[in-house]
Amino acid sequence: MTASSATIEQSQRIVIEDDSEVLDVTNGVTVQTNSTRAFSGWYADFIVVLVGAIAMAATYPGRTHGLGMVTEPLLQDFQLSTDDGRVLFATINFWATLIGSVFCIPIGWLFDRFDRRSVLAANLTLLGLVVIGMSQVTSLWALAIAIILTRGLGQSALSVVSVTIVAKSFSAQRLGLAMAWYAVLSAPFHLALIQGVGWAFTLDGISWRTIWAGIGVSLVALSGSAWLLRQSCDSTAGKNLAHNSNGFTLRQALRTPAFWTFSLTISAWGMIYAGVALFNEDIFRERGFERRLYFNVLAEVTLVAICAKFFFGWLVNYIPLNRLLAACLIVTSLSLVGLTQATEVWHAYVYGVGLGIASGAIALLFFATWGRLYGNRELGRIQGVAQMLTVFASAAGPVIFTASKRATTSYTFIFMALASFMFAMAIVALFTALPNPNTDLASTSDH
Repeated sequence: MTASSATIEQSQRIVIEDDSEVLDVTNGVTVQTNSTRAFSGWYADFIVVLVGAIAMAATYPGRTHGLGMVTEPLLQDFQLSTDDGRVLFATINFWATLIGSVFCIPIGWLFDRFDRRSVLAANLTLLGLVVIGMSQVTSLWALAIAIILTRGLGQSALSVVSVTIVAKSFSAQRLGLAMAWYAVLSAPFHLALIQGVGWAFTLDGISWRTIWAGIGVSLVALSGSAWLLRQSCDSTAGKNLAHNSNGFTLRQALRTPAFWTFSLTISAWGMIYAGVALFNEDIFRERGFERRLYFNVLAEVTLVAICAKFFFGWLVNYIPLNRLLAACLIVTSLSLVGLTQATEVWHAYVYGVGLGIASGAIALLFFATWGRLYGNRELGRIQGVAQMLTVFASAAGPVIFTASKRATTSYTFIFMALASFMFAMAIVALFTALPNPNTDLASTSDH
């Protein structure tokens, strides 16, 4: 080989890196090099999962449990602490959640198109500014707008960004366990926020407005964590050539039965969990159980869910996703039926085990499914549509549970109806074909 030919060959050699692999493109041919771990190996993976977990915890002010911690002083401040005022606030919150769910769509498009660091930093900054603004509002209309934006930028948009950061950084074979660690790591950050806000309320002279503004300032400061990530390669020409030809577009994904089976059943599960979580104490009281037992079972559900996330994160590499989904739905169905028949304390604990398994497994499947089934091509947009459906369903959950109890004076009917639905969807999941890129991409072509 002459010196000139060596120079030409070297000029045609392009190295493309992401957080999980190194690709060597020489003369238009893409070859994976021996070094499959870029940016200090496990450390790069840890940073991605850590930043994703921090971002998920940062959705706190846009979620029900976050807003719930300032609800009572907020209602008093706005003179809404009467029964009619609470109904009005609940109505505002319901519509804010539904409208906010629409934010999932544009954020998915932005994530697929622009550098993930910029998208994450902008999302955190805007959410922080909205939270600060909410702490200053004095009119009911301004409060409603602030809640809509908080729900949209927090519960919806930031959730999509958080999950997709991790989902786009790992191969399908490693995504399950990565998502398990992501789900587990976000828990202590959530707990720290909750404990911090609770502690702040114990201080004399601290109003909800001061606490809420402090959370907003923290979110703006936290936007700096986005720069711990390496620059995304998704917008470069080389990355597009290497990866974007593999995977589904949003339109192609929506045309596969698997998308609707997974998204609708997981959304329905989220609706059930939202209703059960909000009224669990009342549900246990109806069965004749003491309040203390409710908290014990709640702790049990949390611990079992953590174990389930790791177990199912390992299983996704060996068992088809539709079968895992069916197993989760069957466990959910049995748990719902079982609670309606519970009369002994140990019955409640068995119910907690079932709910914990299903809770951890469903969360893991929601995080890992879309990347494994549809690839990275338009994963942000696909994840956004799926997230929007879950937000919509979770908003409807408490309404359905309260309406059912008011109509029947008991939670038994809604539990049995939803148990039947979950079992039927488990059968559907078993017979739902998973997308095959070799055949489905051609049959669902956008052209």
